[in-house]
Amino acid sequence: MADGASSAPEAAPNETLYIQNLNERVQLPIMKQSLEALFSTFGPVLSVVAHKNLRMRGQAFVSFQDKETASRAMKEVSGFPLYGKSMRVSYARTPSDSVVAHRGGAPGTPEAEQALEAHKAARLAQKPLMRRRNIHRQRALQRKKEQEQAIARGDVPAPAPRRAAPARAQANQLPDEYVPPNRILFLQQMPSTVTREQLLGIFGSMPNLYEVRTIPGRTDIAFVEFHDIPSSVAAREATNGYTFPTGEHLKVSFARA
Repeated sequence: MADGASSAPEAAPNETLYIQNLNERVQLPIMKQSLEALFSTFGPVLSVVAHKNLRMRGQAFVSFQDKETASRAMKEVSGFPLYGKSMRVSYARTPSDSVVAHRGGAPGTPEAEQALEAHKAARLAQKPLMRRRNIHRQRALQRKKEQEQAIARGDVPAPAPRRAAPARAQANQLPDEYVPPNRILFLQQMPSTVTREQLLGIFGSMPNLYEVRTIPGRTDIAFVEFHDIPSSVAAREATNGYTFPTGEHLKVSFARA
């Protein structure tokens, strides 16, 4: 893979964690951003690596500066529900490129560069063999070849080029459940009679609460801010769907950046 880590069961403790069972419907940049925000609460994150190819869907690698931080993060985050799926976390079979470079010393030094180049060379030597053995890649290549042949014969029309939407527009089009975690929660579907005191009664017992903000002239929406993302994630899980005495069901999502 691009950052040099690979996976295997019961790998020895190291600085790189292997994440499985990620929600494949979430866009890759958003998933990487969410993973970095979550894992950085345990210590500095050297890299978050994930790929969109079929073999690596639903998987990622997160690297830390030391084994102790990685071990603590693995213990705390295993089973954490991210975008509706519980993550499976284990040690990667080999450390990532970013970890090897970090071990080599200060970035840009000859020692760091030599360590990284040797690591990449060893990984690349194994890559062709692993690819040839990968059944998913073989099937994908066969499908692509058959499609190209069908287009050349005129059996099917060539696909129209896709136009990429601006990043901001893509973010605004995301369903609420796929918005990346944020310290701020967005409350919707509240009764017109709700007060800030009532919201404090719902969220006041949540750990690390910072502020409850209502909107002048709007009683159907509000914002609740926490000191950190894990606390806001836990609060969302606990309060989303809360039933008011008037019958409305509270909708809680992460505020959009």
